[in-house]
Amino acid sequence: MTERYYLSYPRDLIKQPLLYQLVKKFDLVFNIRGASVSEEMGLVAVEFEGSSEQIDRALSWLRQTGVIVEPIEKNVIE
Repeated sequence: MTERYYLSYPRDLIKQPLLYQLVKKFDLVFNIRGASVSEEMGLVAVEFEGSSEQIDRALSWLRQTGVIVEPIEKNVIE
């Protein structure tokens, strides 16, 4: 299964290796489709590949960490 999301990072999380941690914790494959990072915030368009359960658990963990997670409609960044 492949799903795409926008991840908005608050200032205090910009330098954290959150996507790396997703790979280690949830065994997900990811593909960064676009990104914009400043000193104030980060916005990443990312595509996750894994089982539905893996992706759901990873998204829940990101939200608990403080990342804003928003689904990307199909074909928006293709």
